[in-house]
Amino acid sequence: MNKLFCFYPHCHLKNTDKEVLVYDTLTKRHVYLRKSPLSKIDNESLRLGFVRVSKSLDDFVNQCFSCELGYFVEYDRVPPFFHERNLEFVTSLNKERNALGRNLQSYTNLLLREVTVLLNNGIDDYSDEMYLQMEYPKNNRDEIKLDNILQQLYLFQNLENITLAGEIEKSLLWNALLYLKEYNIGIIHRIMFDAFNYGLESELLDMFGNYSIELLVDNSVDTARINSLIRDRICVKAIINSIDDVEVLGGIKDVIYMPVLSNSLDNTVILTQMIMPEDDILNSSKSIKDCRISDYVNTSVFGHLTINYNGEVSVLGKRIASCFDSDLSSIINRWVGQNNCMWYKTRGKKSLCKECALQCLCPPISIYEELGLFKNACTI
Repeated sequence: MNKLFCFYPHCHLKNTDKEVLVYDTLTKRHVYLRKSPLSKIDNESLRLGFVRVSKSLDDFVNQCFSCELGYFVEYDRVPPFFHERNLEFVTSLNKERNALGRNLQSYTNLLLREVTVLLNNGIDDYSDEMYLQMEYPKNNRDEIKLDNILQQLYLFQNLENITLAGEIEKSLLWNALLYLKEYNIGIIHRIMFDAFNYGLESELLDMFGNYSIELLVDNSVDTARINSLIRDRICVKAIINSIDDVEVLGGIKDVIYMPVLSNSLDNTVILTQMIMPEDDILNSSKSIKDCRISDYVNTSVFGHLTINYNGEVSVLGKRIASCFDSDLSSIINRWVGQNNCMWYKTRGKKSLCKECALQCLCPPISIYEELGLFKNACTI
């Protein structure tokens, strides 16, 4: 009689050359071994959701059973059928490329969900790397060819939000809102408090139901004043340069903290709050679907592009091309098939993370890592 240990469908299973993780996404119970006892054959069966019970796996299987991560099945001759535990794709870039020799723009256009357009900025309070973290333009007064950018977006059927970040003339903003109104796209204006025109913005909020404001504030603001300005569709993000800023800005209603680091400052204390220890990662709430998606894409930026005032298209500060030299549809079509596509840069492709079985539970690769502000999102 043969015996299998089968893992429950809601358990996330991850094995690398060194480690193995079985994680119950409903209860957070888990077995995480830094030294995996699984053989190559065991690794293959784990992908299907089971392991064969054997003396070499006794400790592993007993730990999983005591944590209620699965159940035993016995069979005589014919083993039960197991479907591979993975995401299933109706179509994909690889399938289309293999069939046609290339990817059609009509397909790659469907991938774009969000665009941030960087405008003007008359405030020179931060370094370029700090503005990159805020996804806000560096100090400039260049002419903004906003019409040129917006007119390229009509091809993207799944586009949900456009963020206009920075200062913009009233006429340009008005024309942009009128143009985009017919496309049923959410418009977000990200603006520094020092450049915020409350009267104008309130008028636009009343006129356009798809318009909202993301107000960036720092520790110099009067929190009572900020609270008096908050209304429906105004979101406040606090620029956090140190732990002290959290206390100063914590009185703002429904504030969202946005750490902004600098290589010229001592970030030691704030990094201790940003970088996750092993226990926090294993106690994170993540669905089985989210775990599997994290194997394929960087969920924090997938479907998102940043377009600078000079037409440069980028993701996480990495330049792709200029939308003034080539149309955005063609840029995306060429880029998604390349190895350097940031949308598909997952922890499994990062040298520091690829042997860690916790990679799908960790936060995705962020701007902080791309700028070298810290090496990894965890302390493991």
